[in-house]
Amino acid sequence: MTVVAKSTEIRIPRTVVVSGAELRYACAHLLRRLAEGLPAGSRAPEILEAAPGRPLPGSTEFVVEADAIRPDALGIPGVRSEEARGVPGESVLDWSWSIDNPVWKGAYLRHGLLIAADEGRAHVLGPVRNLRIPGSRHLEAVLPAIAAALSWGIDPKVLRELVFSWTGTAHNLQWAGQNRGIALFDDGSCCTSEGLSRSLSLFDQKVTLVTGGPGFHAGFELLERVRGCASRIVLLPGTPDWIVSAWSQLSDVRRAGDLKVAATLALECTPMGGQVLFSPGCFPSELEHGVTRRGLAFAEEFLDA
Repeated sequence: MTVVAKSTEIRIPRTVVVSGAELRYACAHLLRRLAEGLPAGSRAPEILEAAPGRPLPGSTEFVVEADAIRPDALGIPGVRSEEARGVPGESVLDWSWSIDNPVWKGAYLRHGLLIAADEGRAHVLGPVRNLRIPGSRHLEAVLPAIAAALSWGIDPKVLRELVFSWTGTAHNLQWAGQNRGIALFDDGSCCTSEGLSRSLSLFDQKVTLVTGGPGFHAGFELLERVRGCASRIVLLPGTPDWIVSAWSQLSDVRRAGDLKVAATLALECTPMGGQVLFSPGCFPSELEHGVTRRGLAFAEEFLDA
């Protein structure tokens, strides 16, 4: 990849901290991917994460704020939401992002297009629909990462290539491929009902949910979320009978005897253009694939079916 140097002096920070709640992990993962576009010989920054309520490391040189303002980040160069600008003490944070409005320096969404802007010069990266991650809420991770990478001097053409080839974090709502025009998202690392609820909430359309297993016991607390976010459900082998009974009134519920059958059922009941979410929501048993392997195993069956 060829990187075009900017006329202004660029300083690449040594330590970058991504601050935020739900989507900081995705933002940090994308930033590490975008750092591959730095000019040859440049030292990639160390990218860390800071959860709400956790102080910033003393070595922090650059802050990427994916959502709320951190009082301890005021005065540290970085990127924050355009809507947060104007807070006393944050004038040094001149790179920003916005889902609703254009920005002078940073990244924003306009007419369904991702735009990278450097002092008013807009670079169209491409349609947001071409991103391989699910749901518009993920823009809260993508836009801050683009703004930060642009501020480090990474060429917009390189940003375009890296952003649209990014499939997400491994086994955490990761785009795993398509079969018959149906997209699969691997959320195999999901081991709790809270994680399953969060994953469902990030989709913009109803999905075919593949979930459950011998250790799945979160039935009733998920009823409302499942009702609103899943139009079809495929339950994995070993899912307790009472969950099948509790969820049977929600939507089209099917039981699978193994992963191969689960993949076939998911394909059969999902229309072209639909999305399948593989998110077990429980820990694997000793006889099952591990947390990482189960997502890969289901993807293999789904893509070969």
